[in-house]
Amino acid sequence: MRRLPYSVRLLLVVGVLIGVFALGTRQAAFTDEEVTQRTRALTGTAQQQADMEALYHAAIKGGEQQVVMYQAAMDYEWQPLWSRFSQAFPGIRVTYMHLSPTAVTDRLDVEKVTGAHYGDLISQPVNVVMDIADRGYLEGWTPSSSASLEPIWRYKDQVYFTFNKVYGLGYSTRRVGGETLPVDVAQLLDDKWRNSFEYGAPGGGAGTTDVALLQLLTRQRIDLQQLRELRDRGGAGGAQEAGVISLAQGRRALNPWAYLPPLLRQQRLGVPIAIEYPADFTLLVPFGQGLVRQPAHPNAARLLLTWLMTPDAQALLASEAYSLGNLPGAPLPPGLPEEAAHTARLNMLSPQETARGLKEWVPKLRALWQQTL
Repeated sequence: MRRLPYSVRLLLVVGVLIGVFALGTRQAAFTDEEVTQRTRALTGTAQQQADMEALYHAAIKGGEQQVVMYQAAMDYEWQPLWSRFSQAFPGIRVTYMHLSPTAVTDRLDVEKVTGAHYGDLISQPVNVVMDIADRGYLEGWTPSSSASLEPIWRYKDQVYFTFNKVYGLGYSTRRVGGETLPVDVAQLLDDKWRNSFEYGAPGGGAGTTDVALLQLLTRQRIDLQQLRELRDRGGAGGAQEAGVISLAQGRRALNPWAYLPPLLRQQRLGVPIAIEYPADFTLLVPFGQGLVRQPAHPNAARLLLTWLMTPDAQALLASEAYSLGNLPGAPLPPGLPEEAAHTARLNMLSPQETARGLKEWVPKLRALWQQTL
């Protein structure tokens, strides 16, 4: 199916956005009731807490009752986190909008053209958020809580990679025992696993599989012939939640790069699935946050960005969103062994290396899976 020209897409989005503004833009609240007094203590240094208090009071004084986040992830992953934010800063609620990488830039274009600014922060995969910054959609600002964030996790003082999404080898416990799992790509490509595993289709540009294959190629853990075998012996199916559903229903025995949050939630509900962390299948994908130009709620936006890099938020990212924070001392999400996390950090590329590598390899992977390479 041919993609509509950008000008047409922009006009369509303008029409939708005008309707949204006319009918109301507030999404469902992430707390059961309005929080009127602080029930969650602030963390961080004394200066960081003072800075957050100043931003909070400025936001309340300016009537900023919400902060709008555009993120490429399902909202239910983040509701508990935003609820905790409102407990720390009563009177300000997070309005969360799930937007794909393309939809984010379309939306920001519309807001720029119309002057009707609604968004405050974006949170997108590594290469996407850097491209958004390069195209001038973000403004620079340095939160005091970023002082201990290593330089590798910053980009142009506009993007802060506050956490990583976590992936591992997911499997159906009805179809395979943990002791028989493949421990590397070579074992996965054995005939015994033919047509038994599924992964998100490569070539999407921001997909999990693209990042996973890029890291394996860089580490010389997979070659071109093995890429073809991966294509032919497995199945390019659903990613993220869809991949976990395939495991849960027993349609596939394995998902080499299964997304931890939905898998863990389903497992806790009694679904017969589990996850292990062999090095070739353990993946950390950085997500970056940035302040949009002319945010609709400037003080609340800066407050949320600052809060995400506090000890409290970094702990909540692990316990509530099953992600791994990038601040020193950030705790591990449930079930991720310390050794596996350490190895994954050693194996992962920097955000800049990842973005450059994806520009080179995504077209090749797309062609390979479309069997034109």
